[in-house]
Amino acid sequence: MNELCILQDDVPPFPNEVAFNIIEEELGQPLENIFSKISSQTIAAASLGQVYRATLRATGEDVAIKVQRPQIEPIIYRDLFLFRTLASFLNGFSLQKLGCNAELIVDEFGEKLLEELDYTLEARNIEDFLENFKDDPTVKIPGVYKNLCGPRVLVMEWIDGIRCTDPQAIKDAGIDLNGFLTVGVSAALRQLLEFGLFHGDPHPGNIFAMQDGRIAYVDFGNVAVLSQQNKQILIDAVVHAVNEDYGEMANDFTRLGFLAKDTDVSPIVPALEAIWQNSAGKGLADFNFRSVTGQFNKLVYDFPIRIPERFSLVIRSLLTQEGICFTLKPDFKFLEVAYPYVAKRLLTDPNPALRERLIQVLFKDGVFQWKRLENLLSLAKENVAKMSSNPNLRVKRVESKLDLTDTIKDGARLFLLDEGIRRKLILALTEDSKLHVEELVDVYRLVEDEVDIPTLAMQVVQDLPNVFRDFVLSWSNSVLSDR
Repeated sequence: MNELCILQDDVPPFPNEVAFNIIEEELGQPLENIFSKISSQTIAAASLGQVYRATLRATGEDVAIKVQRPQIEPIIYRDLFLFRTLASFLNGFSLQKLGCNAELIVDEFGEKLLEELDYTLEARNIEDFLENFKDDPTVKIPGVYKNLCGPRVLVMEWIDGIRCTDPQAIKDAGIDLNGFLTVGVSAALRQLLEFGLFHGDPHPGNIFAMQDGRIAYVDFGNVAVLSQQNKQILIDAVVHAVNEDYGEMANDFTRLGFLAKDTDVSPIVPALEAIWQNSAGKGLADFNFRSVTGQFNKLVYDFPIRIPERFSLVIRSLLTQEGICFTLKPDFKFLEVAYPYVAKRLLTDPNPALRERLIQVLFKDGVFQWKRLENLLSLAKENVAKMSSNPNLRVKRVESKLDLTDTIKDGARLFLLDEGIRRKLILALTEDSKLHVEELVDVYRLVEDEVDIPTLAMQVVQDLPNVFRDFVLSWSNSVLSDR
């Protein structure tokens, strides 16, 4: 493993003369016309390319220049051909014994690898990440100079941080580890569940700790995209796990492509239940993705499960980042950060699909779950508190309160317009022939500091005409349908 880590940033570099010639060929002008100075030694040298530090002559800005290794493309094509040939001999065995196509596995691997060879594609990936995180004060994405980029050369903003390959240096710099890890896990979950565009290779050499507590990413050659549908199915899987609905969780695997559409999922349900209950039953302290993945891997041999390429990247990305967390802090509890993020997302995201998932979490077998609502509120408040109290985060735009205004407004609208929800909530308030005032008071105490009641009341009043219009339309539709 240590030997493989060398491939991240410590491979023997190719000569400067060759690298500088490639830069001039790609940019079409001499180095001294663009850069006032350039490092005589490589800053990092990886398997596909190496990096220099330079200063732009026009602006005086420090930049990183990434140069591709010469003649690397034909070598990769040759190796992929050899792998593909070997896979064709193993295909019958892999289909029979593992339920997967060996040639397809090589194709998926090769496709992602070849994408990393086009630095213009990486430049576009950086622009997409910049757009996604433009309003997030906890994440640093380097700017890219597209006019100085080509298929074999990439010029981007210099990141002055500490690589996660050096945990001692992070501690010596006085960076708060808990705050930094909270920021990192939240950023990873945002990529996966919110943007659907995530860093496919977040090894310690590609992640930096900034002095102000932010997390910085570099090397965007390997990124993966999840569709809106797959993001929603992942959130469905979280909801089904919370509700302990393992039958639906098995169906989620089919919808995500882990199982063929005509597969009978009933034998898989008990296995999923055993894995999840065994992992979650240990509590947050002992839960980790590595143990869950290890147990899930056993199912691959017992059932016709195939891990789709995009999700092999998801799993690898989560395992790698969890590994970084454990390296920096061996007793780190991943779910203690992940659960509060998911709770906050369910409670505050205005996306109609997430509103629907929130309702699924709060109602089990038609019964309103007061305790779950309290837990969600407590966890969401915990996420906001952790992010806003990070002692290293000097920026001022981190939210300090849980903004539930839109959620409460949507809930009020739903109560007025949806007869089924209205009936369930009234039953929840009068369950067992008694008014559940105590539960309401407990919920109010959790949100009283987070909600500006006068402002909320004013917004609800302003929205009443729209609600009344929707109510009349809903009522008229129901009358017409009855006739």
